[in-house]
Amino acid sequence: MAIKKLVYGTNTVVLALVILGIVLAVNFLSKRFFNRLDLTENKMYTISKSTKTKLKELDDVVRIEAYFSKSPVQVSRIREEVKDMLDEYDAYGSGNLKIDFLPIGDDEDFKQKLRFMGIPEVQVNVREKDKIEVANVYMGIAIFYEDKKEVIPVIQNTSSLEYDLTSAIIKLTNKETSTIGFLSGHDEFDINAQNSAQFRQELAKQYEIQKVEIKDGAPIDEKISTLVVAGPKSIIGEREKYEIDQFIMRGGKAVFLIDPINMPPGTIQANPLSTGLNDLLSHHGVELGNNLVADYASHDNLTYSQGGFMTVTRPYPYFPKVLKEYKFLTGETSEGLAADHIITGKLDSLTLPWTSSLKIRISADNQQVKADILAQTSKGASTVQSPYDLNPGGQQFRPPSSSRNSFIVAAILSGEFKSFYNGKDIPPVVDDAIADEESDDSSRETKSESEPTKIVVVGTSQILNQVSPAGMAFFQNTLDYLALGGQLIGIRSQKLSDRSFQTEPGGATRLLIKLICIGLVPTLVAIIGVMRFLLKRRARQMIESFGRV
Repeated sequence: MAIKKLVYGTNTVVLALVILGIVLAVNFLSKRFFNRLDLTENKMYTISKSTKTKLKELDDVVRIEAYFSKSPVQVSRIREEVKDMLDEYDAYGSGNLKIDFLPIGDDEDFKQKLRFMGIPEVQVNVREKDKIEVANVYMGIAIFYEDKKEVIPVIQNTSSLEYDLTSAIIKLTNKETSTIGFLSGHDEFDINAQNSAQFRQELAKQYEIQKVEIKDGAPIDEKISTLVVAGPKSIIGEREKYEIDQFIMRGGKAVFLIDPINMPPGTIQANPLSTGLNDLLSHHGVELGNNLVADYASHDNLTYSQGGFMTVTRPYPYFPKVLKEYKFLTGETSEGLAADHIITGKLDSLTLPWTSSLKIRISADNQQVKADILAQTSKGASTVQSPYDLNPGGQQFRPPSSSRNSFIVAAILSGEFKSFYNGKDIPPVVDDAIADEESDDSSRETKSESEPTKIVVVGTSQILNQVSPAGMAFFQNTLDYLALGGQLIGIRSQKLSDRSFQTEPGGATRLLIKLICIGLVPTLVAIIGVMRFLLKRRARQMIESFGRV
């Protein structure tokens, strides 16, 4: 009997140890090898492939510290969402990611430390016992790498948390921070303007931002990796074009957002605009159309004030809406946004206000250059020459369908470019402010062929003024692709989707949609009510029949 008890006890202990070992093994494996079922089309609740790749590439420890108050309810809910995402980061961190949730107590020294770090105490409204009170809470994250630090001061929701976290990790772990230069001096888009503050802050998460003046004839600063020429309103002189050309020759990337028209602020009166860049861009492979594109098959709306007190929204063909794919009533389809390019591959649509058309012209001297179309209109578009009638309420001439076509509105060139100034004299500096100074170019040599680089050309700069999520994403995707190789593009574009009609529904389709939206639910309720009534009546009849028997 004693032996049986001993054997039974030993078996029990062994079984308990085996079960414990299985639980520990499952817990260990589930921490590192797991899968999540995300049924959303864009996988909104799953970290992107870009983030996973970056986390696996970490070569040293990155420490993430989260500072969240445990109450009230709305803060604790965000805290749990943040914790879920950080758990997923931890699973892909390959041991080089350390995550801590630090408790927030009443220690004033600790709170002062958070303030010095840039994580403020914020106020939230709390509804308790039929009254609203104000609570002071912390909802921030700090990311540390070596002796560097990045801070996300306040997290009010987690919609952009992955982008903020991964961009901070990339910025900390990259050996050098890329510098984006915005050309100035020709009334271009001003990145330092007050109404551009939010956009500038978004770019500053990943890049150094610098304004570029080239009227003095000095080369563009070598630390600038990407030059943005956004909406110049006056002619760019030969010497300035020379400096831009030589910037490209040394391997600098460039983004040209060139407007075809000049519109005084607050009006829709337009005049043709010449920037002097057409010969330079044509030499490198893209010719500006010097026109306006009107897309009568796929366009956005224009909202404007009428009479000073009434807001009107109208369909506006001069706001071409480029879709991923155009579907026509005939069943024909055509590509709009390049599905196979990383800049546009995850965008559903892109509106380009008041854009010109582009033509790709790769000369025999530039056979090392490859051109890719990023965006093109539908086949229901046409081009308009000056004088322009941009009044959305006016009777606009619509060309016949036979004369409409698809037009390129954004393109990218890549490869080794030939200098526009090869074999030419260096243009002299022409500037009244330095007219008396002699520019010594005797020691300068014109670089005749570029290192491998890229140039993006878009027929409008209004995506930076007529702000839209897709327009901002397109511009930031472009910068990320040129400066970082596209590490952040998959994260940013993951949350963007356009659910509007790809083709304008006809009258019968509109009526059917209205009937479904207005009548379907009441009809279903009525049908369910009638069925319930009939079933109850049948049940009552059966009971009465059995009762008589």
